[in-house]
Amino acid sequence: MTSSSHKLLHVVDLKIGIPHPRRETLIMVDNANFDIGYGEMLGMVGESGSGKTMVCRSMIGTLERRGATVLEGQVLFEDQDLAHASESHWKKLRGKAIGYVPQSALAGPNPVLTIQAQLAEALQKSEAKGSIAEQSKRLLDLVKIRRVDTVLKQYPNQLSGGMRQRVMIACALASEPKLLIADEPTTGLDVTVQSQIMELLKDIRREFGTAIILISHDLALIDDVCDRVVVMHAGATVEVGSVAQLAVPRHPYTIALNQSRIDIAEPGSELVTILGSAPSVGEWPLGCRFAARCIFRQNDCSLGANHPPLFGERGSHQSACLHTELLKGAK
Repeated sequence: MTSSSHKLLHVVDLKIGIPHPRRETLIMVDNANFDIGYGEMLGMVGESGSGKTMVCRSMIGTLERRGATVLEGQVLFEDQDLAHASESHWKKLRGKAIGYVPQSALAGPNPVLTIQAQLAEALQKSEAKGSIAEQSKRLLDLVKIRRVDTVLKQYPNQLSGGMRQRVMIACALASEPKLLIADEPTTGLDVTVQSQIMELLKDIRREFGTAIILISHDLALIDDVCDRVVVMHAGATVEVGSVAQLAVPRHPYTIALNQSRIDIAEPGSELVTILGSAPSVGEWPLGCRFAARCIFRQNDCSLGANHPPLFGERGSHQSACLHTELLKGAK
């Protein structure tokens, strides 16, 4: 692949697998493709098991902690291929150039360390001026935590869910990374706190020019805060485009996700759900993996050993559907 320095990150034909007792390898992701530009906010959506978190773990070098590995493809960060980077190389990037906010505010913080101690660990890689104590206060101010001196002495169990998530964001920002990966950062938080966390991420992007990958099941949230969207289904990228472009979807799965949104449901009416169930990880059918659930399916949708590739020029509105002409007018 040629150099594209105007983009911060390229994920190209990424394939991720894990050893399996009854077969050589269980493939969990096998067709992930997308880019993110400097300062851009990219949303990543799809049902549980679609491969979102595994793809993001490949960007912070923690796949092996889950027994998984990159089998094929590239993860190009500023034109460095990280797909098979050594742990020593990851230590120079993880937490410094690439930050990560975990899925759960409850599971993220270390319960036996004070907030000061956890920030101190995160700040060890920072090149910012000032003492650890000064930098810790600066970070808590940045994420809009009040009573900083008190909070620094507290343990995670003494904080609310929203406060804990702010602390995790502060840790992720300790070295002012170029890329911040936020894996469902509002999970388990009430609506008001969710809104505050998202405003915080927008402020961080605006102030530091940080690129952000936001994993979420909340499509309304993605529409509100993101520039571009990646739609994942059964280990594959099925659609990529700007928020405006995906308002006119080119893949039946994106249409199904939009139609099942709670925020557009009629009060008192039955919620719309996606037909059937997603195929089990690695137990994917021939051809398009959404075909069995698709109201637009044609005979050729279930043919071929491989899932359809993304059609269209990279960086444009791309879809992995063989029959986009049938989707006109559907949203």
